Formats: sequence, C-alpha cells, structure tokens
Amino acid sequence: MSHDAHAPTTITETVTVQTAVDDPAATTTTTTAPRTSLLAVAGAELFGTFLFVFVGLGAALYATTQGLSTFEVALAYGIALMGALAAVGHVSGGHFNPAVTLGSTLAGRTSWKRLPAYWGAQLVGAVAGAAALFAALPASFASESSGFATLRDFFSTTANGYGVHSAAYRSAETAFYAPYLAQGFPRDQVDEAIAAGQLAAPTLPTFDTVEVVIFEVVLTALFVGVFLAVTDRRVRSRMVPVVLGLSFAALLLVATPMSNGSLNPARSVAAAVFSDGWAFSQLWVFLVAPLAGAAIAALFYRGFASGPTALSVAVATGMRDEIAVEEEAADAEARDELFDRSARTAGTTSTTGTTGKDDADQVGSTDEDDEVAGSAETAESSETRSDDVAPPAATEKFAPKTTAKGSAKDSSTTSDKAEADGPEDAADAAGTDSTDDTRPTGGSPKTT
Repeated sequence: MSHDAHAPTTITETVTVQTAVDDPAATTTTTTAPRTSLLAVAGAELFGTFLFVFVGLGAALYATTQGLSTFEVALAYGIALMGALAAVGHVSGGHFNPAVTLGSTLAGRTSWKRLPAYWGAQLVGAVAGAAALFAALPASFASESSGFATLRDFFSTTANGYGVHSAAYRSAETAFYAPYLAQGFPRDQVDEAIAAGQLAAPTLPTFDTVEVVIFEVVLTALFVGVFLAVTDRRVRSRMVPVVLGLSFAALLLVATPMSNGSLNPARSVAAAVFSDGWAFSQLWVFLVAPLAGAAIAALFYRGFASGPTALSVAVATGMRDEIAVEEEAADAEARDELFDRSARTAGTTSTTGTTGKDDADQVGSTDEDDEVAGSAETAESSETRSDDVAPPAATEKFAPKTTAKGSAKDSSTTSDKAEADGPEDAADAAGTDSTDDTRPTGGSPKTT
C-alpha cells in the first residue's frame, strides 16, 4: 500500500462496545489519529541535524580562540543532541545521524523506503549548519598572525582526519608554534629555522588509518546500540534525550584526540565541504567506519536484544518511526484492554430503575467498582435462571439499586415520574423485573 508523502493521511481505529442501556445493539465508537507524513519526518530530521551541527561545529570552530577544552566541545555536541531530540524526536524518531538511521533500518525499526529521505534531510541540514558558520567567519581569522592562511584553513580545524591531520597532531603542532607566533615570527620562518637545523623538530603524535577506523567503528556501534536500547518500547524511559546526549558526549571525548571525533557521517561531510582539499581525500574513512559500526550494533541488537513487537508491521505500512510508533503501540494496547473490560462489564451487568434521585446521584461514588463487580455476578446467575424458569414479578420491597453508570438515565426518569404521579405510581414504576435491563428510554417500564 503506497502513501503520498505530501498528502495528510489518518489511521482509523474502530472499537465496538456492547452496552445494556437504552439499546441492546452494539455502539460503534470511531477515533482517528493523525499520521506523520514523510515530509514532516524529513523536516524534523533537517532541523535536528542543523541544530546538532551548528552548535557542535561552532563550539569546535572557536575552541582555539575562546580557549574551550575538549570536554566543553563534546558537551556542546551532547547538549545540542538533547535539544534536538526533545524538540522533534517524537516526529521522526530523532536520528539526526545517517549511522543511526542505518542501524534503525537494519534492526527493523525504520522502513527501507524511508532511508533515502532520512539521509537526504540529514545531509542537507548538516551542510546548512556548516554553511551558516562559514558565512559568519570574520576575515581577520585568515592572517599570518593567526596561523591560518585562509578561512578554509581555519575551518579545517573542525574537519575529521588522521595522520598529520589528526586532532592530536594538530594540537601538538599548535602548541609548538604558539610561542614563536606570539613573538611575531611567521610560521614559514619557523619552518625554515627547523629545516636549517637552528630549531629542533618536535615529535608530534599521529593516529594512522587503522587506529582511526577501529575507534570509529567501535564508538559508533556503542552509540547506535545505546540508541536502539533506550528507544525500545519495553523500556518506556522519559530520559531518552538526556541518555543519548550524554552518551554521545562521552564517546566523543574518546574519539576527539584521534580524529576530531565523527560518529556521524553527516557531520563529517558538512565540515569537509568548507575545509581544505585534504578533508575530502580522507572523508571515506568517516563514511564507511560509522556505517559499519551501526550495522554491527543493529545486527547484534536484532539477534540478542530485540523481542517480538508489532513495530515492523507498523513501519511497513508507513506509520510513525521509533519513539512515536512505540508510544502509539503501547497506548493502543492500553485502550484495547480498557474497552474489552468495559464491554465485559456492560454486557453482564443488570441495570434497573431506582426509587429516587439519591441512588442515581451515588453512581459516581467511590464504591462504584465494588457495586459493578457484585452486580455482574448476580446478573449472570439471573440470566441463567431466566432461560428455564420465568422469575417472579418484583415489588417495592425487592427493587434493586442502580449499579452502573449506564442506568443513571433510567434512574432519573423513574424518580421524576415518582415526584409527578405520587408514591403509588412510583412504586409501580420501580417494580420491574431484575432481568429487564434493556427497556427503551422514555417509555413506560415493562415487567415480565
């Protein structure tokens, strides 16, 4: 069954409840719930990814000028992710990361036909966030005194890389050149002094391709595993944004010294677009490794942690993703249980008139559940007896009290008639048989 991504659609749930008041026929109640369209999902992913990249890359970009530590930059990413999840996570499931979307799809949470829309929205949102940062860079950041030849060179401090472009290497290099730049020596002159042997060449730490790939795969797998676990409908946690935000920040602290920390291909692409050419030449590592980690986490979760759910059916028919679908499934289950209980109670409860308004007013009292439970048992035995032997006519002495909300209307009608016609007529009106609980409203009570 196909759905138009631009046309609003609805899910209709029909619930039939059998009542014993006024009409023995079934009463059908129809409720409709709006379904999130693919356009809304894409918009939520675009917004959330934009927020995540703009805040995270912004903190990393100005870390050197503002003196921000690695911990503060990682925390900025985590807080931005918390905000995005809290804001639009209920619309799209809160991926904001192509690796998370792939893991969710492999785990059976997201439909394959929606995967391109998720990835496209995430890439557009990430590049838009990086573009906003690059457009706002002041030209003074590209100068000999700052140590950056161009604005792209300055923006390259946010790009993911390995070898001489790893974060550890760049940090050590910056620390080495800082004293000479502060004294007014340009970087080229310092390099000439090192080449001439006037200055000792520093030993700078580097992380090669293999080390970076291993850490990106492992760290992304851990994050995707946490995502799949906390968004499982069996968890029902309201701390999902906090858990995911802090988890991402903690994992980023481990990855930052090696590769500037990716764990998100969209973030890596966005930084590479506005950086020097070397960023694109090393980008493949930060596309393949996070996606491979996500696949490992999804397969592991599906094989060992997932349980039987109805989410795969819901996603296949185009319903909402992740958190929204899980909450809808739990709510539907609770509604079904409530309606089933109501149908059983209403179908077995015998309702009759009362002798006055006081009894009708007590229907909403705290003893209602006890009265309904007791009358249900009495009604079952009464209906069984009526199949074989006709019950004797009831009198004033044996007029039962109201036992369910559905009889309040009959009680009010009977008490009004008692006030108008007098005590004798009221007694006749109240003298109905205990098995006559489906007489039409507005007519004279019948006795059998």
